[in-house]
Amino acid sequence: MGCDRIAQLLNTDWQTEDVDRTTSVVAHIRSCPLCHHGLVFLSHALLSKDMLSCDQCRARFPDYYEATRPVYPLVAMPEQQIAEVARHLGGCPTCHEEYADLVLLSELEERGELI
Repeated sequence: MGCDRIAQLLNTDWQTEDVDRTTSVVAHIRSCPLCHHGLVFLSHALLSKDMLSCDQCRARFPDYYEATRPVYPLVAMPEQQIAEVARHLGGCPTCHEEYADLVLLSELEERGELI
């Protein structure tokens, strides 16, 4: 199951200088119950050739996790970078799985359930 709205937003030319387009992507990620962990599934048609490398994406995981928190983001991350990570996670199964594990561990730690 995926989110149609994030697919629509990322299908636009959000990588331009138009701040409103990038802001829309980030605002959606923070507010959508399907996307609020920054995990989105995208079709190959939406994935560009100039995506982040896996290493670049993984390096942004901690900030991305904090920056996409729906209630109170603890880290300020440039919106362009948030959108780039979301796009990479949408097409890279390896990074998607690693990020999902990070989210799970972080949530367990936040609830005090991690020993």
